[in-house]
Amino acid sequence: MSTSTTLLAVSVLLPLLLINPSQATTEEPPQSTSSETGGALLRSLPPNVDLFDKSNLSNHWIPALFVFGDSLVDSGNNNFINTMAKANYPPYGSTFFHNATGRFTDGRTAADFIAQLNGLPYPPPYLGLLKEGKQIPKTGVNFASGSCGILPDIGMGSAGKCLNLDAQVESFEKVTKVLRKEFKDEAEFSQYLSKAVFFVSVGNNDYALGFMRPESPLKNKFTPKTFPALLTQQLALKLKGGQKLYNMGGRKFLVNNIGAVGCIPSVLNTFRPQTPCYDIANGVVSMYNAVLPGVLTKLQAELPGSKFVVSNIFKLFLDIKAMPSAFHISDTRNNCCVDMLGNGTSPCKMMEPACKDVKTRLFFDAFHPTQSVHYLLVRRCFDDPSICAPLNLSQLMRA
Repeated sequence: MSTSTTLLAVSVLLPLLLINPSQATTEEPPQSTSSETGGALLRSLPPNVDLFDKSNLSNHWIPALFVFGDSLVDSGNNNFINTMAKANYPPYGSTFFHNATGRFTDGRTAADFIAQLNGLPYPPPYLGLLKEGKQIPKTGVNFASGSCGILPDIGMGSAGKCLNLDAQVESFEKVTKVLRKEFKDEAEFSQYLSKAVFFVSVGNNDYALGFMRPESPLKNKFTPKTFPALLTQQLALKLKGGQKLYNMGGRKFLVNNIGAVGCIPSVLNTFRPQTPCYDIANGVVSMYNAVLPGVLTKLQAELPGSKFVVSNIFKLFLDIKAMPSAFHISDTRNNCCVDMLGNGTSPCKMMEPACKDVKTRLFFDAFHPTQSVHYLLVRRCFDDPSICAPLNLSQLMRA
């Protein structure tokens, strides 16, 4: 195990170790009841969770999918960046692709499943297209980069760099200039962009690698209750302000909230709580999740023709923890791959085979969910208003 790898694991865990319980909310995260989980809808899912087989799909609701965010949806951009935050080695990618693609899971991500649901190719990593000199596809591009956040300096520390959200938006602008040539006129191009879905999954690292770091100046300027206002304000600016996504043609936005960080193996194996999750950590990010829907509702009212949907990945995690059997999940506690430090607090150890029951695990490594959970997010978002609101994914794509 290299020193750099150990430092990466510590950089993720240290901020969580330094959460001051007195600063966190005293309220427990909302618990799901059986009537809220949608479990009845999922009991018939096949064990291999491959319902969206391309051979069975005939619907093409959207012409393209553009993806922005962090490691939850990174499809390989970090392979081309000087960073320790990489998933370009086995056992990452072992379940579906049978090789490491740069995705921080064993197979496909939620972005891949949304594309597959529409009969589209998986959105390729933007930096990979540049590196290999490939043509920009009209079906969508993935700009997400592991360790990045909403704030521009997140992920730019000793562990290396990332393609931050500002750079991701700027890269999309470059893509639009290339794609514009594929359409007969501006009206046709605008119609194409207005029907595409813009999937944004970001914010986790603004806490783990930002606000919760002891040396971060953010801790001196903000509290757990005021920090969400900064993040949502900055996110809104990237969505609507100046040459941002809305002004460049985006109209349909699917935005993940922040996941239940207090439930991930690295946190559980550090704090050893008596409860299923470490409620203090979940309480801190819950404050952001509580603010996000109102901010997006306001944006939709301000931006003609726009549709904003919140994808509640936080609730999905709590639902699975509460009723794992309803989702065909057998282990909600442990990482599937053998981690580098051997204690469930670090990334996967290179070349070590993953667990055999990966398809029924909640977590692949100590930080990220399995392909099965990515699938469940899209499956529930498709028609479950408790996960995706105010529209479900089906309604957003058809809008």
